[in-house]
Amino acid sequence: MTEPCQTVIKNGITIKGTMDTTAKFNLMTEGVDLKGKRVLDVGCNEGMMCQLAAEQGANILGIDINRDVIKQAKENFPHLNFECLSAEKMYGNYDIIIASAVLHYLDLDKTFAIFSRCVKQVICDIWLHPSEVPIFALTTRGIYIPSMSAFMHIASKYFSTIDLIGPSPSPDDSERFIFHLSNPLPNPPSAVIIYGIGDSGKSTLSRTYFNHSILRTDDIFFAWKEAHIHLMLSISFFSDMLRAKYLSNYLVFCTKEITDWLIPRLNHDIVIEGYDLCYEDYRTNVIDLLKSHNYKITEISL
Repeated sequence: MTEPCQTVIKNGITIKGTMDTTAKFNLMTEGVDLKGKRVLDVGCNEGMMCQLAAEQGANILGIDINRDVIKQAKENFPHLNFECLSAEKMYGNYDIIIASAVLHYLDLDKTFAIFSRCVKQVICDIWLHPSEVPIFALTTRGIYIPSMSAFMHIASKYFSTIDLIGPSPSPDDSERFIFHLSNPLPNPPSAVIIYGIGDSGKSTLSRTYFNHSILRTDDIFFAWKEAHIHLMLSISFFSDMLRAKYLSNYLVFCTKEITDWLIPRLNHDIVIEGYDLCYEDYRTNVIDLLKSHNYKITEISL
């Protein structure tokens, strides 16, 4: 039988927990029906809360950035699904996100932006600084934690309903609070399309100005070239290309490559850049794909 107190694995060292995970889970989820819901546990540790959610009928996925704890979670609960993934790179659509004792380690603004695009309700607890003013204070652990007003300011940018449930159990003397966030506000992800002739500064612009996931269509061309090397070695290939013999096949190939790249990044801000986006047919295909996933699109021609 799994112990009620989770262990923490940090840098290969196992540290015994002191807090009853079941009691904390019950407090956090009181009044929330998990049965049949798609639930994501962010910062799942060794998976105890995932098991508790599954026992209530949830379709649960646990993610954590620490490979050690994901390995342990899979050993503890082989019937459940776990993935090594950071909160800021999460994707998919869920009914509920559970974020226990993890938010104070993250960029709240970026994390809530992603959460609001992926979920209907967030159940979380967070360590807050007692200051009356909206600040982030440096702790002795070397992390910055928000005050209550700073947390409320950021959360209200992305969720219209913020319920303070009450104090959360803490393994130390830190002040932690449970919140339920719901009714996400409209916050479509951004897609920037950058195109222009060779050496016009597309890559420099995308890498220095945008803090987004970046796809270079040059890489797609090289993938297509490798897949069709037998054609490219033929004498007639380039004349056929000039007559657009392979254009429709090329656009289908590119659309699939972009789709495969996009799916695990849905709801994230992205950049797609390349000289071949100068061709209207290609660019239109990309724009139609992004619109089908509700992206807010900006075009930059260099």
